[in-house]
Amino acid sequence: MKQRAKSLDFRGLVEHRHEAEARLLAPGQAVLVRRGVDRSLVLRCPDGCGETLTINVDRRAGPAWRVYVEEQALSLYPSVWRNTSCKSHFIVWRSRIYWCDWDEPFLATTEDFEQRVLSTLSKNWQSYSAVADQLSAVPWAVLSACQRLHARGLVQRGNGDDQHRFRRVHPLPTAR
Repeated sequence: MKQRAKSLDFRGLVEHRHEAEARLLAPGQAVLVRRGVDRSLVLRCPDGCGETLTINVDRRAGPAWRVYVEEQALSLYPSVWRNTSCKSHFIVWRSRIYWCDWDEPFLATTEDFEQRVLSTLSKNWQSYSAVADQLSAVPWAVLSACQRLHARGLVQRGNGDDQHRFRRVHPLPTAR
């Protein structure tokens, strides 16, 4: 029976893709290929299917994921959605794997970060990824903050195709 990984196990840097394979022994293990710039993230599928994924992170080679490293943790944006083999769909944020078929909440963000997100939002609809770009932040952190701000009634969340867009409530509710 396959076992899904709950976290990403970063196994270091290599210069060439073929050097990564020997370091990947278990689901969720990953190696970053870097030759001058980050080229790809080589990842043993965290679903436990046994396949090795090569995820392009070099924008010069076309559409690419973004890799963020902060406090020894790795984040990947956008999500990985496999349309072949195991068909898994997951998010990597702060080296933790969030499965998109689970109803698992994101890690909480700090009050200070939420205030930065709130200050960046306006009365116009904005995608959380655009806000993340403005703040030089990991998009998953901004999404988490927006969800928490929405739960507190400070921002509105779009519906349907706009569910990943948020705007500030104007005027903001006042404390009593």
